[in-house]
Amino acid sequence: MRYPLVFVLLFFPSLLCAQGSSRGAVNLLFPKTPFAAATGESFVVDPSGLQSIYMNPANLADRHSTGVFFSHTEWIQDIRTECLSIAAPSSLGVFSLSVDNTSIDGIEFRTVPGPAAGTFASQFTSFQLTYGVEVTRNLSIGIAPKYLYEKIFVDESTGYGLDAGIIYSTPMEGLRLGCSLTNMGSLSAFRNDRIDLPSQIRFGGTYAFDWDVMVFRVATTFSSGFGSSVNSTSVGGEATYDRALTLRLGYLSGIDTRGFSAGIGIRYSVIMIDYAYIPFSLQVGNSHLISIGLDF
Repeated sequence: MRYPLVFVLLFFPSLLCAQGSSRGAVNLLFPKTPFAAATGESFVVDPSGLQSIYMNPANLADRHSTGVFFSHTEWIQDIRTECLSIAAPSSLGVFSLSVDNTSIDGIEFRTVPGPAAGTFASQFTSFQLTYGVEVTRNLSIGIAPKYLYEKIFVDESTGYGLDAGIIYSTPMEGLRLGCSLTNMGSLSAFRNDRIDLPSQIRFGGTYAFDWDVMVFRVATTFSSGFGSSVNSTSVGGEATYDRALTLRLGYLSGIDTRGFSAGIGIRYSVIMIDYAYIPFSLQVGNSHLISIGLDF
């Protein structure tokens, strides 16, 4: 399906304002994994979770095994995102390398009213190195520098960003609290203006408990965009049966087009398959995310 240039000029800025971000790199605000999407981006605290390092790099610190993760997202209006992450523990901590790419093909452009003069593509790519380490038994920290590249039509921009986070295990069994700063940095100018990244601060907590062969986790997170009055609160949870089947549900408030989301996860041996569904309001459309992971 092909869309006119007016979609890029009108839809993207409006989405940026709705998300409480700055002028560019809206792609950094999209949930990149089925786990994050299905739970309403509520798990700023997800110890050892490779799917949650984009929300808080400290989530990587508690990981004790090598993991590989790949996801594909069908966003609204022919927007597609692919994400690949590889993580490995070491004596110095846990390291992860992530690459993700978001693209829109077949955008029409016109020089005069009438038939399109042609089409072009939009692309946004990021390369992220994440490092997490357990400082003490109850305290973990993480940091994630990233290199960013964006191209719209013939214009290109590059830049750097940084994520940082912390997780604290409270004396109450199963309860952990965390905080993260994400997308601090900027992109070089598109023709004239420098582009600030949509920086965010998140505070949240996760509570986990067992019941027979079931494991339950519930979480909540408050998020605020820097330089914006738009805030959001999310709640989510998951129930896992015998480490094989997981059901997820989430709710995100404060975003005009978002609300409930849901997902499912299946694990067999070292293989994990996850799926998430996000319905958007205001006739924007729906999104589907699917991933496959290996946890050795």
